Amino acid sequence: MNKKFVAAGMAAAMAATMLPSMAFADEKPTVTLLVPEYNAGKSLKNEGSDQVIQMVEDYTGFNFDIKWGDNGAYDQVIGTTLMDFDNMPMIITCGGSMNGTIVSAAEEGAFWDLSEYLDDSEKFPNLSQVNKETLKGLTVGGEVIGIPRVRELGRYGFSYRQDWADKLGLGTPETIQDVYDMLYAFTYNDPDGNNVDDTYGMEMTKYTGPFDIVQTWFGCGNGWVEQDGQLVPVHQTAEYKEAIDWLKKVYDDGLMSPDWVTIDTSEWSNGCKKGQNGVYIDVMDGARRIWDYFVNNEVPSVTNPDEFASMNLLGPINGKTLATSGYNGYYLITTDGAKTEEDVINALTFLDKLNDYDMLILADYGLEGVTYNWTEDGQIETIEGETSDRPNLGLNQMVAYIPGYPEDKKPLKPTERDDALTECYEQRTRPVAVTNPALAYLSGSETYSKYGADLDNILSEARTQYICGVIDEQGLQDAWDDWANKGGNDLIAEVNEAYAADQETAEADENTEAATEEAATEEAATEEASSQAE
Repeated sequence: MNKKFVAAGMAAAMAATMLPSMAFADEKPTVTLLVPEYNAGKSLKNEGSDQVIQMVEDYTGFNFDIKWGDNGAYDQVIGTTLMDFDNMPMIITCGGSMNGTIVSAAEEGAFWDLSEYLDDSEKFPNLSQVNKETLKGLTVGGEVIGIPRVRELGRYGFSYRQDWADKLGLGTPETIQDVYDMLYAFTYNDPDGNNVDDTYGMEMTKYTGPFDIVQTWFGCGNGWVEQDGQLVPVHQTAEYKEAIDWLKKVYDDGLMSPDWVTIDTSEWSNGCKKGQNGVYIDVMDGARRIWDYFVNNEVPSVTNPDEFASMNLLGPINGKTLATSGYNGYYLITTDGAKTEEDVINALTFLDKLNDYDMLILADYGLEGVTYNWTEDGQIETIEGETSDRPNLGLNQMVAYIPGYPEDKKPLKPTERDDALTECYEQRTRPVAVTNPALAYLSGSETYSKYGADLDNILSEARTQYICGVIDEQGLQDAWDDWANKGGNDLIAEVNEAYAADQETAEADENTEAATEEAATEEAATEEASSQAE
């Protein structure tokens, strides 16, 4: 890649597409699913994937029919799917947290209430162990409609090419200015030493998640923030404007690709892998996979060709990073796809069995003797190879990881990269991850159920357009006003009404608990006095 020949500009959003479905039929019941495709059409299509599919079907007792939805336009895919009542899958896999499209569909009866099923530990021994607090964010009108795909709370953060930093004499970034200086050096100071102007500091595609992470560095919060006893959407804070002004400067100064908005999400992380970018702001396990790529493909360090290139899994900047919701996506059981209670039980049983130990091993590590081997001490050693060629590629999108691996049966023999990731989570990201205080209230908002998707889109598009110079400050303010007038003000009122009620309940519970403790103390004192009197 040479920057001088990269076309700048912005392209329209991709139209929703559906990739070919796969069906494997015999006399077993069939479970149908919509699943996002992150792997450019390769999910469960690699050599050995047929064996993986057969193993899943034999273990669970179900055939499964997958419709893969292009992740680059997955919101549109879901919207289109929800309107196709005759071809509705039993299970819809959603990314991120609950949005307005899903809330609105739920209020129209599109999904089964899973409350009672998730309490049934006999039928669903894995799914019934779900964290009940997490379910609050997947509840609409008092009905639990989603099964979370459990993820690390401190999963997001900042990472970079350590060998590039070493070559340029850069220390570990701590402040926002440190990050800017690193991005500038990685762009203009020839970090790979090839004497060609062919690098950008920050990797970006049209996936704008990195912007949400950067915003927390400035102190504006995660989606919403508590200020003076009220919950406020972050775009109404001064810190948000400061953050997007900084991102605009990064763009204007050429520190990210000028055509980032046209680069498909399926290309995400390829810039770092190919040596085009040196900074990766997203999930820390994604950064570790880039590091894995360097090792597996023997990519040499620019400072010592006898060593491999490496990533520094740093995590927070300015003492902050974005928190996940405790899950990354969720599963819905549709009423048009799962028409009977038997269908619901089949769908849940399939999802539950995928969380058994043997299925976790299959989803995460693939086929024994092909992608991994067991060591004598009962741990897994992976066989080096390209991740995108693994036969189990994409299977993990159907796994909720509830409850995950038992502590005494962690299968992987940790590598240096695994230890670095664990250290990042435990010591850096998890303790400072900024959560969204409004998450549990959005799903109960009538306004968000009707207009949430449109409201989210207004803010997202305005941010992108402002960063790229398509609109100015007045255009940004106009978009914010449009957001407020199209339901944003009502949303703020509804969220804060629910928040206030929750605070009152919590205060009442605390008072009751305090009164109970006081009564118990008095009773104990009375009993002691009586005992002494005797």
